[in-house]
Amino acid sequence: ENRLVVIKTLNREQQQKPDFIERQKKFRIEALDLAKCYHPHIVQVYDTFLENGLQALVMEHIDGDNLEIYVENYFTENGFLSEAEALRYIDQIGQALECVHERQLLHRDVKPSNIILRKQTKEAVLIDFGLAREFQIGKIRTMTASKTEGYAPIEQYERRGDFGYYTDVYALAATLYTLLTVRVPIPSHYRTEDNVKLSPPQKYNEDIS
Repeated sequence: ENRLVVIKTLNREQQQKPDFIERQKKFRIEALDLAKCYHPHIVQVYDTFLENGLQALVMEHIDGDNLEIYVENYFTENGFLSEAEALRYIDQIGQALECVHERQLLHRDVKPSNIILRKQTKEAVLIDFGLAREFQIGKIRTMTASKTEGYAPIEQYERRGDFGYYTDVYALAATLYTLLTVRVPIPSHYRTEDNVKLSPPQKYNEDIS
């Protein structure tokens, strides 16, 4: 069958880590877990293979723009997305996250650029599970420092954060803020440490409830 796919491996920075072999094992295990998350709003994992000592992941190629690009282009031409359209995408990604969380995984990098809109159906699909990690409720643990400013909750700034489903829910809410305002929320650590207030979205977009 001829089909376009995406092949993903751990990046060069990960490859140079002393525990690279262990990271590869986890990468494959998490990939296989995600492959079981067969869901219309999650990028599909087809297969894994080893090539020259590098674990590779064969994934669905999704034709379309990510939500960051889509919203910016839409705003330039038409103004803000309607509340109904924004909520439709958030609901779809919320369903995707329910599937991920049922498998005891966290995505940990939900943001508009990690959500692609299928060109044909305008359905939202969650991609880039490169930061996905298994977790146990209530277990405080050290996580990698990878995070995206504006979409990361406060626990992702702490060396030993208490992660949970709410870590992804925060990022999903921050994504909704961006869809409705075309602005990235003020990063959570500024709001916590410097007491900087997050402006309500209605300040920028009067058309939302």
